[in-house]
Amino acid sequence: MIRASIVALAIATIALVWYPAQSAPMSSETEASPPAADSTDKGPDSQTAPTYSDAELKSFAAAVVEVHRINDQYIPRLQAASTPDEEEQIEAAALREMVQAVEKEGLSVEKYEEILTQAQTNRGVAERLQRPLRDALSRVWT
Repeated sequence: MIRASIVALAIATIALVWYPAQSAPMSSETEASPPAADSTDKGPDSQTAPTYSDAELKSFAAAVVEVHRINDQYIPRLQAASTPDEEEQIEAAALREMVQAVEKEGLSVEKYEEILTQAQTNRGVAERLQRPLRDALSRVWT
């Protein structure tokens, strides 16, 4: 289960970083996520996003980059694990670090997951995240 969480987070963050607005679907319908409580949806075809502050999006972007870095750090360790117990310990350590990274940026894991889901399903959120993600990545790459 932990492995699934790590892999899902990694895939989601990679997709979000590399394909933010281009991969956002045109339809506002989502399969598994109900509309957010603070959404101001004006109809079934509306792309109105929950309102996230610039600070929340900046924190989220920094957290995405850090979660991605942690994932990259742990994947080789996970692949080199020789026993299921060792694998579980590595997964647990990676997940702890990811949670700490998200919380260090001032977000709860739930808020991180909410913004991630919205960024993947809502073009408006994805577009608003482009600049914070570029900025967060440029701090890492420079």
